[in-house]
Amino acid sequence: MANTSLEKLIKSLNRGELKAFSLSIKNNKSTKYYRLFKQIKSSTKTNNESHTSNTQHRKYLYDTLLDSISKSSNSIDSNILKKLLNTETLFNKQLIKEAWKEVNKAQKLAQKHERFGFLIQILEWKKSIGFFLEDFTRQDHSNLSKLEEKVINQQLIFLQTKNLYMEILGLKKEIGYLPLNYDKSTFSKYEVNIAPEVESKRSIFYAQMTKSIYHWMLKDHQLEYELTKNIVNNIDIKVDRTEYLIGNLEHLTSCVCNASFDELLKTLSDLKTKYQEGYFGFDPSIDLRLFYYAANYEIMSFAFKGNATFLQQKIEEVEKDIQYWHKSLSKEMLIVIYSALKMGHYFLGNNKKSRMYINKMLTESNKSIRKDAFEDALLFNLIGAFDKDDIDFRENTLSSTIRYLKVNNMKESFEYKLSTALKKNINSNNIFSKTFSIIQLEFEKHFYRLPDGRLYSENYLPIYIWLIAKIKNKPILEIMKLWNTHKL
Repeated sequence: MANTSLEKLIKSLNRGELKAFSLSIKNNKSTKYYRLFKQIKSSTKTNNESHTSNTQHRKYLYDTLLDSISKSSNSIDSNILKKLLNTETLFNKQLIKEAWKEVNKAQKLAQKHERFGFLIQILEWKKSIGFFLEDFTRQDHSNLSKLEEKVINQQLIFLQTKNLYMEILGLKKEIGYLPLNYDKSTFSKYEVNIAPEVESKRSIFYAQMTKSIYHWMLKDHQLEYELTKNIVNNIDIKVDRTEYLIGNLEHLTSCVCNASFDELLKTLSDLKTKYQEGYFGFDPSIDLRLFYYAANYEIMSFAFKGNATFLQQKIEEVEKDIQYWHKSLSKEMLIVIYSALKMGHYFLGNNKKSRMYINKMLTESNKSIRKDAFEDALLFNLIGAFDKDDIDFRENTLSSTIRYLKVNNMKESFEYKLSTALKKNINSNNIFSKTFSIIQLEFEKHFYRLPDGRLYSENYLPIYIWLIAKIKNKPILEIMKLWNTHKL
């Protein structure tokens, strides 16, 4: 039986929320509710007994949990909202001076963190409370109204900018890189610039995030990197920890796209340290995101640096931790992690383990979730066929791969050019040298030059290195290390 909302809510609680709720419900001496709570919390799978509990008990427990979580929340928005609720309570009790002090606290917090929506409510409250204060003048009311007009404009610009960011995030997920013949007029709106007089760091943040993703889609990875580098250098974790996190995670992507693996590893290490030190409030969902990014990007970094020792250690760590996180990981997250593991094992020469992950990925349902990861697994499945001496197996794998690429209108893709070149030379003693010669132009077409002059593509670099390793009859990590140290 699937988990209900109550089960999901209980399983999502972090340590602080668990402690706060356990104490509150024990103090209320609600033993039947606490028993139900403990039963659901300790169960490894949902059982019929918890589902058939009294519906009223379940509803009461759910509502009590939500109330406890809200009270124990220490987020910026929660703290402002609590002060607004305190303001309303004091005002309704005609404690006008006390209400004025409380609303000023809310204003200070909302202004510091640029919560314009709350600021509009706060300024309305100040006008209402000020009416009852002896020293509140018509000029004070006018000043508040002018400030409110400014804040409304700031809120409008913030919402427009953030909406553009959310829009391009969905677009990136839907289509990935923009085609060469894309309509510039349609996408020019993502080149967002915020006028300095708006005085909104958060609007500037989302404008820069939007631009960085847009330039990722254009494959302008150097400018993308410069934008995200500027973002992480200028955002303060004490101002908004959520935006600090997403800015740094976007910078990880730009580091991958620019082969800045040392900076990527340091950024990830710093994020993990900040989480352990409590900057993110020990939120388990953030811990999960950090595991996901580290599993994918650290395996990639160690593989592309040609570091066999660290790569082996990271793979072992991920395969152990994936058991802990398995229930929390979405299908998409699992596919991406499997993709990293299949590459890591292949680079280490663990072909059997690599094929295990390839097989996990090559299912029809996975193709609909992450088509890019599915096709990457198809590519690794193809090159893996050439590690076997079975010529029939090679031919069958080539035929099935080419058939898939044709059906999906991918005749201009790198995958198709590689597959057909291998098929053309399958009976040659120099199959890899001849294939490399045929698709050399494809490397130039689908790769890009790093500032140091190296050809690079985070997607296709493994294939480039694999072909050279086959030609030179060397281990793939040895060739990878030569590439990373500019000796290839």
